[in-house]
Order: sequence, then structure tokens, then C-alpha cells
Amino acid sequence: MGFVAYHTNSYQWIYRILAITNLLQFILYFFFSPETLYFRSSSPSPPTRGLKPSDFYAPLKLFTNLNILVPTIAYSIIFNFASVLVTVEIPQLFTPKWGFNAQEIGLQFLGLIVGSVLGEQLGGRGSDFFMSRQSNSHPSHSGNSAKAPEKRLWISYPGFAAVIIGLTIFCVRIEEMTTYDVSPVVGIAIAGFGNQVITTVLVTYAVECCLQGERDAVAGVGVFVNLVRSTWGFIGPFWFPTMFDNLGLVERGEVEVEEEGNEVSWIWRVRP
Repeated sequence: MGFVAYHTNSYQWIYRILAITNLLQFILYFFFSPETLYFRSSSPSPPTRGLKPSDFYAPLKLFTNLNILVPTIAYSIIFNFASVLVTVEIPQLFTPKWGFNAQEIGLQFLGLIVGSVLGEQLGGRGSDFFMSRQSNSHPSHSGNSAKAPEKRLWISYPGFAAVIIGLTIFCVRIEEMTTYDVSPVVGIAIAGFGNQVITTVLVTYAVECCLQGERDAVAGVGVFVNLVRSTWGFIGPFWFPTMFDNLGLVERGEVEVEEEGNEVSWIWRVRP
């Protein structure tokens, strides 16, 4: 939306466009989206179920399910750094260093978009293909294809590596650059790629775990993941500036181990 602010010389039209978009989405969903509470069954008169108050707090019960809680926490931490941090810090870092206007700032997010689109191919179709191959090559004792949700997690590992590499490139290049080039945007794209791989793989894994156990909780997985992710993502911008002020974009450190009697302590020291 940077080009909107740049060409209108105000930010109001950004909110107007978002409001128009949301209104159109509401109308399309209301009239054309299928009923999500409808019980699909081969019975001529499938049971119906209305919305209940418990539907609003039922997803909170997933805090007790480690198969869902652990990947949700892992994903939320990655999302906070690879998506929220990048989104918040691009204007804060690029504008004072290179004097970018709103339109130029908006163009920096192309890396995040491209990386996310590519990451979805590996996290979505790629992981489905991997699971299909695994099922066909490792049939169960009954002769049916065995689908263990944990096998899908292998696809998330390149995502974690990509986020680390991408954020490192982003921070190091901004710190070292004296004239602008696109290398930080390349880092953003790599981090966005990894973030999207992790998003799709871990959320799908959580849903598959519910399908094997608490099938009634499947609908609440998305709500639960968004609750944890959004809460952690909301807190991030409050401590990002302090982190960068104290550590800088590129800070080197070392871990020292000190032994005193039977006690061992780990100390992090910042190197100049």
C-alpha cells in the first residue's frame, strides 16, 4: 500500500481500500461460502448443529495437547521474527538510512511475497507429495498405506534453516551497506520462504494429529494457532527496538562456561 500513500499524499485511502476489500469478502462469503457447521453425511437426513457458546472457548483446550502446542509455539516464534519483525523494521531501518519514500518502502516487501509464494509450493504440494511417497513405500501391517503425521515434519527443517539464513543476510547487509542494493530483500525472500514452509507444514501436522485423535478439535486448530501466533506477534514490536538498540543488527558474542565446585554456569558475553 506504499504506492497508495505516495500517490495520494495521505494514508486515509489505505484504510478505505482495506474496508472496501473486507466488505466485498463479507458479501462473497455470506452468499457463496458453504456452511462450515454442516455435517456432511451419506444419510438422507444428516444431523444439524448450531453454534454453541462452548465453540468460542473450546480451542483453548488445545493448550493441553502437546502435539499441537509444541508446533504452534515453534511456528509462532518463527512467524514473529520472519514476518512481524521484517514488516515492522523495514520502514524503521530503510527510511533513515536511505531516505526511502512510502512507495519505495512498499517495494521492499516484494521479497517477502515472492518467498512466501515459493515456500507454499514446498510446504503444501511438496509435503503432500513427500507424505504420499512415504505412505506408498511404508505400508502398514494391515496392507494399507501408513500415514504418520510426524513424517511431514521433515519438510519443516529446510524452513527453519532458511529463516536463519534469510534473517542473517537481512541484518548483516543492512549493517554493512553504504549504498543500497537488493541483498537485504533477498534475505527477506529467503526468510519468507522458510516461514511459509513452516507455516503450512506445522499447521497441517497439528490438524492431522487431531484427525487421529480429537476429531472434534480439528475446527479449533486454526483458531488456536492464530491466537498464540497473534499474541506473540503483537508483543514483538514492543521489544524489537530495545533488542536492536542493545545488540545492534550485527552483534557478536560468545558463551563461556564457568565451573565452581559441582556447579556449571553458562555466561553470554558480547564481544566488541
